[in-house]
Amino acid sequence: MKAFPRVGPGERDADSSNLMSDLIDPTPPPEPSEVEVSQASERDSALAAVLRHQTEKAEVEEHARKVRVRRQGLGLRHIALSLAVATSIWIWIWPPGVLRIDPPGPPAMWQEESALRLVMYFQAQKIEQYRIDTGRVPLALDDAGPVFRGMEYVRLTNRDYRILGRTGRVTLSYSSVEPLDAFVRTGANMLDLVAFN
Repeated sequence: MKAFPRVGPGERDADSSNLMSDLIDPTPPPEPSEVEVSQASERDSALAAVLRHQTEKAEVEEHARKVRVRRQGLGLRHIALSLAVATSIWIWIWPPGVLRIDPPGPPAMWQEESALRLVMYFQAQKIEQYRIDTGRVPLALDDAGPVFRGMEYVRLTNRDYRILGRTGRVTLSYSSVEPLDAFVRTGANMLDLVAFN
């Protein structure tokens, strides 16, 4: 701006009219429609930026809230999981007496012998059935059918044979010359079975 010379109250300067004309901008003001359009687009872009910022801020706050909630729950979950794992390991490695199951001991000797006699009886029945069907005893034990575990077979003649039965602690022998029902005796009593020859 220009500095104005000091003029007294009733004095008028000759340049005062020129002064007014100097203060007016020689460029014409912009058209009102252009001003409104530029201001509207600036306003829209500013509003969009604010809304975008608000949305991002809300998303960040929501994510932070979820993380806080998750972290608050992690403490209880970890404690519960740790206790469950520790209890499982303790029960697995050092089970309390209430949870211990003692394995059953071996059967009594008389029970094992009776069971072996009964199995040998069934094996002899298969051999007898084979002898009835073919007129002779089998060459091998599996010719008469499936072989029970612990059985051995010895063919003596076309009509006679011997069966050896073994378990971990008991060994028995049966010859076809002896009566089968006398051999099975306690095995038959074990199942209330009456054996007939």
